[in-house]
Amino acid sequence: MATAAEKKRIVEDFLKRCNAYSDNKLRKYRASLTGADGEQDLAVQDRITHWVAYRAFNEHAIKELKGSELDEWFEDD
Repeated sequence: MATAAEKKRIVEDFLKRCNAYSDNKLRKYRASLTGADGEQDLAVQDRITHWVAYRAFNEHAIKELKGSELDEWFEDD
């Protein structure tokens, strides 16, 4: 059975992969912006905002995993 530290590492690795995926999405969306004020650019900017928030949330969770704040989540019952 995995230890709490191993479980935390697995979750942290997963979140880092999620952030790599979001980085790719952000690159794609930023590259698709034309600089116009059209509806399409506004929709892309909205997607960018959501991906940035998602990434920031993951970074916050990673920071908490490195500390002890979430330790009880990984304790065996």
